Amino acid sequence: MMTKPTLTEHRSPWVVFTSPADPWLASETAALVQRNGLVLRLDGREMQDAASVFRTFARDLSFLGYFGHNWDALVDCLHDWHGPGHGDQDLAILIEHADDLLKSDFLGLFVSVLAQAAWNSNLRLDADGEPDEWRQRIAQHFVFLLDHTAPAAFTEKAARGMDVAVALADGRLLATFTDVDWPGGDPASASWTAGPLSFADKEILSGMTIKAIKLFRDHLGCSIHEALDILQSRSEYLRRKHSDD
Repeated sequence: MMTKPTLTEHRSPWVVFTSPADPWLASETAALVQRNGLVLRLDGREMQDAASVFRTFARDLSFLGYFGHNWDALVDCLHDWHGPGHGDQDLAILIEHADDLLKSDFLGLFVSVLAQAAWNSNLRLDADGEPDEWRQRIAQHFVFLLDHTAPAAFTEKAARGMDVAVALADGRLLATFTDVDWPGGDPASASWTAGPLSFADKEILSGMTIKAIKLFRDHLGCSIHEALDILQSRSEYLRRKHSDD
């Protein structure tokens, strides 16, 4: 059985896509605040491109002047984050109104970067990848809140992130890391699909829609409706890819 996501524990999934009305969200954010953790809200509508993502994080998290406004720098600043006066508090970053990010070409990279930052913060690793005995671990997680889009629609794009593994459970899309290069990133109790969802490409390109839906359903453990959303996203990607070729 899939373990429920968390905002208070030092474990994956590191990134969750869900609805703002999800009862899990209200319960977890309340538990985090009760433990003196922080819940920060960013506006996904401001994240139109990579540059605006960096500006939004830098402004709303009060990054220091050394922030380099690139993806690697975002990982570093989130890992080292202890905003003004906040110390080493646990942190949940909610990206509200995130629906339009489905149209972005950087979503997979974005998810991978956030997952890496959370993996580093939760395990508190040093530059050599070893546990940092001098620093407190921080429970840091990221939640994309979708006003009108089904989380399953983001599955295919999120899965394109480097070393990202995805799963669907209780209507939520969950993202973690594969455990090959990122020990502790993939819970042993969960069934995750790692890498781009290319296992149904042959069926999609051959017009075998029903078989492709069944493959998505079986691999991801999702409903038929969720499999349809994933099929649409993957089909659009393949159409663009072949038109570019």
